Amino acid sequence: MIGQTVFLVQRNKAVVAVLVAILLLVSVAFGVSESDRKINYIAVTGNLNDRQKSAVEQLLVIGGSQLSDIGSVKDVLENLSWINAVQVTLNWPDEIAIRVEPEKAIAYWNDNGFINSAGNVFESDYLVAGDLPQLYGPVGKEQFVMGHYQRLNQALLKSGQFIEVLRLSERGSLDFENQFGVRVLLGNVDIEQRLKRFIKVNTRIALHEGAPRVRRVDTRYPNGVAVEFDKSEQDFEIAKTY
Repeated sequence: MIGQTVFLVQRNKAVVAVLVAILLLVSVAFGVSESDRKINYIAVTGNLNDRQKSAVEQLLVIGGSQLSDIGSVKDVLENLSWINAVQVTLNWPDEIAIRVEPEKAIAYWNDNGFINSAGNVFESDYLVAGDLPQLYGPVGKEQFVMGHYQRLNQALLKSGQFIEVLRLSERGSLDFENQFGVRVLLGNVDIEQRLKRFIKVNTRIALHEGAPRVRRVDTRYPNGVAVEFDKSEQDFEIAKTY
């Protein structure tokens, strides 16, 4: 009985050893097949327009044999400035599935790019952005400009206005143009207070019957604003009233 028990234990150990060996061989074989797998199908999804999707597919086709390397594919796509995030999976036996989330443009940046809500600038030949505001600023001030754009635009919306152009000068002064073409000079200090002053004065002028169109408002005065109208002959009367 004891001899039979020892035989069974040894037999079980042998079976376990064989199973472990088989699993190791399968693992190695699977690993090799994954790295050497030939990809015959590419599935690209995400919030992409036709040009963006076509650009991704063409780039992947050029990649050829590297498609089975998930990390390589992900790195190549994420290096494109107009792509925000990428998810890559291999589907057995020969398909690679890629989900691409492009950057979302909030505005044009200077004269050669776009900017997102986080203040990151990117370029793209495949984006038809349409009617977006235009932001200008020095290199390195992208997030600063975007932050001011969001705060100022939110405040203006309450009075039925919005920013079409926002500029930050090399010296740090801000000015913007609204949808009516009114240019507002804000300077570089007390920005929120100066904006409130502009909104108040502009609202009063709009209520004045027969008032000419405002061209420019300079809020960089300690206790008031300077208003420039289209019809200079009426400037004094309206300015004196308000």
